[in-house]
Amino acid sequence: MHSDDSNDEDKALRLIDETLRKNKLEPPSSNFTHRVMMNLHSLPVASSLSPKNGVLLLCGTILALTILTVLVSSGMFDSAVQTIDVPQVKTTISVDGKWIVNGLVVLNIVLAFVLLDRTILRPLFNRRAMN
Repeated sequence: MHSDDSNDEDKALRLIDETLRKNKLEPPSSNFTHRVMMNLHSLPVASSLSPKNGVLLLCGTILALTILTVLVSSGMFDSAVQTIDVPQVKTTISVDGKWIVNGLVVLNIVLAFVLLDRTILRPLFNRRAMN
């Protein structure tokens, strides 16, 4: 069975080798260098979120953050304690639901600040710098 696998691998490698030998690289066009040198001064296109989508994402993030904060402050996750048995280590791990939700709140706050920066603050300050 091992020889069949190696024969299949050898056949695949030979096929790849033959294909690469048949396909030769074509030289670039004669004005390729000229076009590249003429476009060096142009600014790259900034890939960013559209302001509309960014504001919608930011609003959704703030809404989720508000819901999580209200649920945590009302004590919804105080009784959510679970133990996980890990047989490989022969121990059990106690998982507190409140800590997990607090971690999600912090992660959501970081995401909200990143979205605020990328969708609102950076374009605003870029426009101010241009004027």
